[in-house]
Amino acid sequence: MMLMMLLTELTRLDVHLLAEFDGLHVKAPAGVLTDELRQAMQEHKAALLRYALYPYVKTIDGLGTLTGARREQDAIFSRSRHWERLRYKIGVKLLLDGVERFYLPGTVREVPGNDHQPIEHPSREVFS
Repeated sequence: MMLMMLLTELTRLDVHLLAEFDGLHVKAPAGVLTDELRQAMQEHKAALLRYALYPYVKTIDGLGTLTGARREQDAIFSRSRHWERLRYKIGVKLLLDGVERFYLPGTVREVPGNDHQPIEHPSREVFS
């Protein structure tokens, strides 16, 4: 399972990833972690720990947070190794404007360690 699809599914299932001094901790509702999810989590353990420390993703439109939403594509693709990447678009709520947009999973990236800078939210003027 691709990392962004895994993170989207964990978000959708209300699974919380916590970076503790002794490693990655997972808080999940009872029964939601299937064997397939557990295996994928084991395969992506290092990336999940990084995500727990800095839960943002990078898109072409800027930084955002995964919403857990996904949309199935209308087009039918063969079940090649790229099939999962093309079948769904995943929801990302952008920090810049708070709007949820949908992206192909292969276009959403983990934020590399050297990109971890404080997030500046745009100032909002209040008119009375």
